[in-house]
Amino acid sequence: MKIKSMCRFVFFVGVMMIARGYAAKCQDTAAMKYDTSYVSLAHYKAPEWYEDAKIGYWVHWGIYSVPAYAGDHAAEWYGRWMYSLNGQSENNRGYATHLHHVATYGDPSKFGYKDFIPMFKAEKFDANKWADIFSKGGAKFFTMMGVHHDNFAMWDTKLSKWNAMNMGPHRDLVGEVAKAMRAKGLKFGVSNHSGWNYEFFKFNYINHYDAMDTANQDLYGNPIINGMNAKPSERDLDRWIARTLELCDKYKPDLYYFDWDINNPAFESRRKEFAAHYYNKAIEWGKGVYGAPGVVINYKDHAYKPGSAVLDEEREAKGGIADMVWQTDDCVYAGENWGYVANAPVKSPKTIIDELVDIVSKRGVLMLSFAPRPDGTIPDDQVQLAYSIGAWLKVCGEAIYNTRPWYIFGEGPTSKGIKSAQFTAEDIRFTRNKAKTILYAIAMDWPQQVTLESLAIGKIDKNDIKSISLVGTGEKLKWVQDKNALTIKMPAEKPSYGYAYPIKIEFKGQLPGI
Repeated sequence: MKIKSMCRFVFFVGVMMIARGYAAKCQDTAAMKYDTSYVSLAHYKAPEWYEDAKIGYWVHWGIYSVPAYAGDHAAEWYGRWMYSLNGQSENNRGYATHLHHVATYGDPSKFGYKDFIPMFKAEKFDANKWADIFSKGGAKFFTMMGVHHDNFAMWDTKLSKWNAMNMGPHRDLVGEVAKAMRAKGLKFGVSNHSGWNYEFFKFNYINHYDAMDTANQDLYGNPIINGMNAKPSERDLDRWIARTLELCDKYKPDLYYFDWDINNPAFESRRKEFAAHYYNKAIEWGKGVYGAPGVVINYKDHAYKPGSAVLDEEREAKGGIADMVWQTDDCVYAGENWGYVANAPVKSPKTIIDELVDIVSKRGVLMLSFAPRPDGTIPDDQVQLAYSIGAWLKVCGEAIYNTRPWYIFGEGPTSKGIKSAQFTAEDIRFTRNKAKTILYAIAMDWPQQVTLESLAIGKIDKNDIKSISLVGTGEKLKWVQDKNALTIKMPAEKPSYGYAYPIKIEFKGQLPGI
């Protein structure tokens, strides 16, 4: 055989062996399933769609939206605090709700939390209208409240009579929202807070209200009460896993959010059971493969081991760039309240957009909660907030969507840990495109000029910069560079989109610092 022919033959055999090895590996991966060990669950990678999305919306909406009273804490906790007598709650923060309930609806032994259910009618609810609002708001995914701590299921469950199909609205609210959001091209998630049900209604039990009627205990739970303390019974734990699995299997969510309610060690075996089940189901549904199942579990604190799911930081941002994508969940309301309260002020678009930019610069995702009325409509001020965020993203979204962090997240006072009531023009946050050829320097307020110390001579070569422009206008910006910084002169007039201002720095090749 000639040398050239021999080389071709060896090359062909080598390629075939590699191809067969790759095919075998793919077949092995395709055949692999998750089990309930963390050795197995550690084979998880968050989906690219999620890390690209950057912003999603969700709601706090349910029975608690009827009384719509926050008292000294939060409206969505009404079912807990209405049963709390003087001195029983931390800092007595539940007592105002108890007094309000007695004055408005009567003694809880005669009018319990369950008696609000017929008043929760959702008579003006339109899932398509919601989908229109939130897609215009720039969201890439939407998470529906499946069940809050009160254990009232917002879906058509076969496991409890206490659900929105059987009572109240007589509609499968989760199902309607899932269909509408997916029709708009949004990924769809569900939120499940029912793990804390054993603790949520403990004052109902302690004070011998309507939880003592066994007919109500599928709603109020079956906690083990010891003095003023409660812990979940086996029935509570079994109920939780059964409904959690049903909600998963029925709606095939792309994201499944848990509050801190499952952090109790008693949930350990069941929360691992759920993770393995969900990841395996996602593979069955065609969302991904072993190692990258294509779905997200959100958890708080230590419920899951790092790397086996996506950590959620409630109303918090990390201090630096994380090794793995993470999430902040926040609300349109300030303070501790998340549920609808009439005339409660909402945050400004600047507050939310600044928060989003800061989170994204650190490899995070923002999931922002809205608070619909009990009839299913979303208050105008909340709708306008969503539209304002969406309008900014329509212009400036290239600096947010599909981006990744640079090697530092920002410059300015807040990047050095200096606390501030709000971000200023001195605060800069960085993002980059996935091709690593464009750096976005986002000024958190309008500056006359932007000074970037991380792009000084010695850190980058000015000849590597192709152009610098203002996102939203395309206007080329003048700049100079010395050993201290790269300084960019901004236009005389700020653009009309009016919140954070992304500067687009295009490089001739790969940008430095990756």
